[in-house]
Amino acid sequence: MACVQPTKLGKAPVKEIQALEDKLGVTLVAYEKVHPYKKLTAAGLTKLKAAEKESGAILVAYQA
Repeated sequence: MACVQPTKLGKAPVKEIQALEDKLGVTLVAYEKVHPYKKLTAAGLTKLKAAEKESGAILVAYQA
C-alpha cells in the first residue's frame, strides 16, 4: 500500500482551498483518499502497540 501523500488538484479546487485558508487563517493540505481504518482485535492491537514501542514509530492499520 502506498503511503499517504498530498494529492494533485486542478486550478478551481486549489483556488477554493486557498480562499478557505484565507478565511480560516490556516494552511490546509489536501491528501489522497486512503482506505478506511481497520478495526483490530485485542490481540492485534497488542501486537501493533508492541511494534510501535520497538520501532519508535506510530503505526496506523488500514483495511487493504
